[in-house]
Amino acid sequence: MERQHRLAGPSAVNQLLRRLTSAEREVLAQMLAQEFVGGVHETLVVLHEAQVEPLQDGYEGTPFHDFVGRLDDWPWPSEQ
Repeated sequence: MERQHRLAGPSAVNQLLRRLTSAEREVLAQMLAQEFVGGVHETLVVLHEAQVEPLQDGYEGTPFHDFVGRLDDWPWPSEQ
C-alpha cells in the first residue's frame, strides 16, 4: 500500500511550534531556510541546464552562481 503524504495544516504546525523551545525553533528555522536556499539553487541549475530563457547566462557565470554570490553579499555588477 502506497503511503500518501499530506502537508500539515496551520493548526498542526502551530501545535508543534508551541511545544518547542526558542532554541529548537531557531534550529528548525535555520534548517528550513537552508532547504529553501538549496531548492532555489537546484531549480536554477535545472533551468540553466535545460537552457530555459533567460537563464543561460548570469553576471558571475551562471544564474545559480549569481544566486549563491548574492547570498554572500556579492555586489550586483551595476554597483561596482
